[in-house]
Amino acid sequence: MATIVRREDYFTAALDILATHAHAGLKQARLCAHLEVTTGSFYNYFASWADFEKEFLQNWLDRQTLQLAETARLEGSPRRRLEMLIDFACKLPHPAESAIRGWAYSDHAVRDIQALVDRQRFDVVAESTAAILGPGDDAHRFAHLAMFALIGYQQTLPAQDVSVLRWSLNRVLSQVLEDVVDTR
Repeated sequence: MATIVRREDYFTAALDILATHAHAGLKQARLCAHLEVTTGSFYNYFASWADFEKEFLQNWLDRQTLQLAETARLEGSPRRRLEMLIDFACKLPHPAESAIRGWAYSDHAVRDIQALVDRQRFDVVAESTAAILGPGDDAHRFAHLAMFALIGYQQTLPAQDVSVLRWSLNRVLSQVLEDVVDTR
C-alpha cells in the first residue's frame, strides 16, 4: 500500500531531520525515506528542492512565529500575553530552530527568513512589555533579554531541559513586573 502524505508532512519531517541531522542532513533522499515515499511523491508537491526549501521556511515562519504572535496579540492582558509567549517559546522545535540558525550563516535566503522570525518575535514581546512598562528603552531591553534567553537556550550544547528556558523567561517577566512596582 502506498504511503499518502500531505504537503505539511514534508515540512514536519524537515523539522525532524533538522533536529537530528542539522542542515547538512536535510536532503531530498533522507526526507523521502523519512516519509517512506518516492521522489515522485515529492515532485507532486514541489517543483524543485529550492522550491521546497522556500516553502518550508515560509511555513516555519508562519506556524512558529506569525500565527503564534497573532494569537498572543488577541489576549487583552499584557501579563497574560507574555505568559502565553513564554508557553509558545517553550514549545518551539528548539533543535530544529538551532539548525536553521546555523543554516542561516551559509544561505542568504535562510538568513532573511531567520532575521524576519527574530524581528517578529522581538516585536510581539516588545509590544507586550511596553503595554506594562510604557513605551521606551526599558521595554525594548527586556524584549532583547527575552530573545537572548531563547536564542542562547537553543544554541546551548548539550541541550538543556526546557524547564531552564521557562525559568529564564519567567525571571524576565518577573523583573518586568517588579520594575512596574518600583516605578510607581
